[in-house]
Amino acid sequence: MAIEYEEAKVDTGPFEAIVGDEIVTFLFEHAPQKVSTRLARAVEHFGRVPGLVGIDEEMGAIRLIAAEEELVVAIFEWLKLKEGKYPDHKDFVQKFKNHVVKLTFYPVLLQFRFIIGDMLKGFGLAGLEHVSWTAKPVVDGAKILLAIHDEKGKEIIRANPFSIMISRGDVTSQEIVPELLVELTETIKDQHGFTLKEFLLERADFRNKLLYATDAGSMRMGDSLTDLTKQFEQIYHDLLWVLALLVGGEPPSRDWGLVSQFIGVYRKALIVAGVLRKDNTLTVAAADLG
Repeated sequence: MAIEYEEAKVDTGPFEAIVGDEIVTFLFEHAPQKVSTRLARAVEHFGRVPGLVGIDEEMGAIRLIAAEEELVVAIFEWLKLKEGKYPDHKDFVQKFKNHVVKLTFYPVLLQFRFIIGDMLKGFGLAGLEHVSWTAKPVVDGAKILLAIHDEKGKEIIRANPFSIMISRGDVTSQEIVPELLVELTETIKDQHGFTLKEFLLERADFRNKLLYATDAGSMRMGDSLTDLTKQFEQIYHDLLWVLALLVGGEPPSRDWGLVSQFIGVYRKALIVAGVLRKDNTLTVAAADLG
């Protein structure tokens, strides 16, 4: 598919190869201009990366990062347009030019990824506690819903994908946010050997290290641009699905459920990173994670 964008056509094929043309078409048909322009710029960045392989791989990496950031800003723009439908978010969406703010979004999303796209499983739905079921997001007109199927593959119902929340025993709703933050911190430590703050700041500074020299010299990429592209394809897949789910639906309540939990963890991660000021929502456990 090609779209008209600033008097030029943008090839959306690179994103279609990742999530399918149905989702990309859905986004450009239903997302307002403030959102779709960021989406178009993201796919432009990504589409130019193959031409930089073996020629200017550092610039290719910077375009990969820029595409991720544009997708996050597209999500921010949607939240701003639908302010009354989502938990308070002005503190971080107003910092959309801050690289730490944009590049913290996806690491937090990884904690919620099991309920995104084809990984939608493992949570409870009211009335289906004793039914063996699977779920798949489907485009339903101007909405994206969860098609719930029984063990025989028969569709039972279509549900709002945001009408869910993560719970652990008696720990539910916002009470689980500090626990999820601790899990994120432990994952980062196990996989990368960094504290959460170190990891988030390092991730945001990667582009600068590619662009600028220091007294010690210049940094060279450890991965090839081809390998790095494969890593970012998963990031784009997940962010595109998040954007599609947002455009295609809304949470049943501002302060309950999955979206509220995500924003809670995301905000605390930004506090740990030093981007947002500490306030009385920061738990003692979270304060120790910096």
